[in-house]
Amino acid sequence: MSYESTTHKLNLTGGQISTVLYCLEGYVQGNDDTELCKEVDNIFAELQSVTDNYYAQLEEINELKSLLKEGR
Repeated sequence: MSYESTTHKLNLTGGQISTVLYCLEGYVQGNDDTELCKEVDNIFAELQSVTDNYYAQLEEINELKSLLKEGR
């Protein structure tokens, strides 16, 4: 098992993830290295899924809170 192929867990804030996503998006624009762009796209998708999951869970929690308030 190598460092490059091992999945690592990181503790990043939402702001830090947004910064990384912003930088990655800017980096691949106009870049001619197809292989690198594919790798960056995979990283982008993984980080974006963290953001998407956070907001999906937040929405679900808010919906449940609404239902609980209506049930009172």
